Amino acid sequence: MNRRILNNSFWMMAEKIISIFGLIFVTSFVAKYVGPSIYGDIALSLSIFQLIQIVSLMGSDVIIFKRISKNINSGVSLIKATGRIRLLIYLILSAPVLIYFFSSSGYIYILASFLSCMFLSLDVYAIYYDACLRSKVNTIINIFGLIFSLGIRWAIAFFKYPAEWLFVPIVLTSFVPFLCRFIFFQLYEGAVKLTKKKKGLYTKHLLSSGSAFVLTSISVALYTRMSIFLLGYLQGKDVVGIFSIAATLATSWSFILYAFITSSLPSIFSEKDKLLAEKKTANLNVLIIMMSFGVIFLAIILAKKFILYFYGVEYTDAFYPLVILCFSTMLSALGAIAARYIAYFSGYSFLSKKTLVVTMLSVILNYLFIYKWGMLGAAVSTLLVELFSLTILNYFFARGVVYKLHKRTVVYGIKFKFK
Repeated sequence: MNRRILNNSFWMMAEKIISIFGLIFVTSFVAKYVGPSIYGDIALSLSIFQLIQIVSLMGSDVIIFKRISKNINSGVSLIKATGRIRLLIYLILSAPVLIYFFSSSGYIYILASFLSCMFLSLDVYAIYYDACLRSKVNTIINIFGLIFSLGIRWAIAFFKYPAEWLFVPIVLTSFVPFLCRFIFFQLYEGAVKLTKKKKGLYTKHLLSSGSAFVLTSISVALYTRMSIFLLGYLQGKDVVGIFSIAATLATSWSFILYAFITSSLPSIFSEKDKLLAEKKTANLNVLIIMMSFGVIFLAIILAKKFILYFYGVEYTDAFYPLVILCFSTMLSALGAIAARYIAYFSGYSFLSKKTLVVTMLSVILNYLFIYKWGMLGAAVSTLLVELFSLTILNYFFARGVVYKLHKRTVVYGIKFKFK
């Protein structure tokens, strides 16, 4: 891994380290203050609008990243041309949800989640800086936004203001970074001019190419959130609150994995030699697995005491789901690599078909496991879906190129072990 990629990865991780401090000292403080029920309300409403946000992106996160890796000006044009269509899709899909939950006691959190995810759906500028290996820009902006919103959350809990005041930091979490990136992008990167005709062509390209990624993204969003939705339906908001803490902690370290993944992808996407691309991807897989096992080992030893100390007795049931979901986080990161590897071979149609199977599998497993084993069942079903999605379902693509990739990963892993 070259020096530029490593430097970019460390900048991406620097931002997430601030997030971890926020998670430990602020989010836990707020969760303790409001209790599992209100925390469950917030988690459930965020999950709904995160799903809508992913649909509204129309796969533009992958398409823009790939385009910028090959041609920066074309990528900038794509960003500028497709902003309105993303906003329009988000508003249309959100309207029924806002109307349906209008009389809900937790409507204030639903409205906050709606606004927060709206700004996230518009903030594709972060993709631009990651693809250009300029994550330093993202890091500085995100740290500023995090400190600002976390400070307000802490103040609300510390001074015991009404929980409804959390509306403000929930919205600001995404609005502040979006506004900063938008202004910075327009000042320094927005010189590319677009005619109406070009805007139409780029929009058409997004709708046609992105449709395959929409199904993929919906599937990923559904099977990672299906447990939240079904827990809310079958077990109640309190259980959702506890499980969301387990899920948050179990994925809190994934920034380490995705920093290296995101920084390595441009090198893989731009590689013309397919064998060399396979070798690079296999090496990336090994790196992700090695780092994951180290974190999982620490989670098994320390997580129970951590939850008790920072979150309190009400959240101690989160321990076992947390450990299981740590394995799920590793598989999810490997799945992200596999999906991008399939995209390298232009396997968009395969990804869209696969997602239908994954979504159905997720619904069935989550319902059965949650109905039988509750919160623990939710964690196990999430793990199984990630495993099937990563392995068996991917092996049907292009005469097993992902299977060959995984075989090479195992070989490289064994060589690394016995070095």
